[in-house]
Amino acid sequence: MKSFESMVKKLSPLGIYGLDENGLNCGELKALAAGVDAADDELDIIIREGFVATAEDEGLRAWEELYGSPRDELSAEQRRELIIKRLGVNRSSFTPTAVGEIIASLGMGECTITENPTLFLVKLDFSEHSYTAAQKRWIREQLEQLLPCHLEISVIFGNLSWDKIDGLGLSFNSMDSKNLSWDEIDSLEI
Repeated sequence: MKSFESMVKKLSPLGIYGLDENGLNCGELKALAAGVDAADDELDIIIREGFVATAEDEGLRAWEELYGSPRDELSAEQRRELIIKRLGVNRSSFTPTAVGEIIASLGMGECTITENPTLFLVKLDFSEHSYTAAQKRWIREQLEQLLPCHLEISVIFGNLSWDKIDGLGLSFNSMDSKNLSWDEIDSLEI
């Protein structure tokens, strides 16, 4: 009991209280010290969880909910790194290199970034990786929140290749009859 020892040490010089081990005052001090120690332990947890660098449980989850969604599948260290990267996004974070850092803050793989300043268009090509429909939706939502609203964002998850198309054995007419746009074809999962 760290608080009990501190109380005894501070009260002993006063000589007012009887602080013998089995005395009434000592029992009361032990009870008070137990409450103070419990509150101190809780305060230590609150302080630990309040800072990204030391958060482990609820603190990490709170930071993640503030800046996206919880990433329970990652280690605490990886989650901290992603949060710190997200906290680093500021108004000058929209160069192609900085956009790459924003994407890294989402914990996503590399992507090819192409910009067209005259059209205010940024094209993000994630074709090198495979994502589920839910992951694609989440990536788009996060990018829309992070990137400036005046930019048109084109996100490409092109997992469709000529080999995959040929493997389907479909004719041109059967593919054409689906009336898909190029973007829909590009994001088509087969």
